[in-house]
Amino acid sequence: LAEGIPRPWRLIYYRARKMFDPNNYKGRYTKEEKEKLKKYHALHGNDWKKISEMMSRSNLSVAMKYSEIKSAINYGPWSKEETQKLRRAVEEVIRKRIETEDANSLSSSKKSHREILIDFEKLYQKLPWTEIEAKVGTRYWRQCKQKWTTILTNKMTKGQQLYRGTKGLQAKINLIKRLYEMKVEDANEVNWEELSNTIGDVPKAYVQAKFYKLKVSCVPFWQKKTFSEIVDYLFEEKLPELQEKL
Repeated sequence: LAEGIPRPWRLIYYRARKMFDPNNYKGRYTKEEKEKLKKYHALHGNDWKKISEMMSRSNLSVAMKYSEIKSAINYGPWSKEETQKLRRAVEEVIRKRIETEDANSLSSSKKSHREILIDFEKLYQKLPWTEIEAKVGTRYWRQCKQKWTTILTNKMTKGQQLYRGTKGLQAKINLIKRLYEMKVEDANEVNWEELSNTIGDVPKAYVQAKFYKLKVSCVPFWQKKTFSEIVDYLFEEKLPELQEKL
């Protein structure tokens, strides 16, 4: 399988496990399930395999849900202090990763005195969000990821609002057209990196979030439609409306 997909075999393995795990698609956690999760974690710690079996949920699902409910989380606007903590946390994990990768090619003395150059992808791809969440303290991992995507997008676009006014309309039109041209049947088949260039120089998470907002606000009963049906509806019904406004 890995020979036909341009990704490391380990990522393909984890993705396949997630896709074909029947316990990964159980919907929202009920109040009773959240209480059970707290109870089981108190008994078994971070043994997510055991806890997942007891709750009939996937390992990843119970681990991520516990990170959301384990403590009091702030759901309001980010404070300046929280944002600074997030920036420091991301910088720490990225520096640690790069220094580990460079350990065999550079001596420690050289590394300590050099400026670490970071590839664009390393700023948002495969970051350890649960570790970052722990460093921030007052936000759970998904909030941290969304906030970091917003920070990156503002930096990369120099603060311009891509989804406002004429530029916003054009970005939506470009996104719908490109998705329709791809002719894919599943969201997992979409090259979100390529789509990010269609809208502008932004992280793929930003594009995914904008597509989600489009389908939720424009496609009736989108939950009951396939990915291709959602794209077809946007192309046939919403696109002409957007083009007329432009």
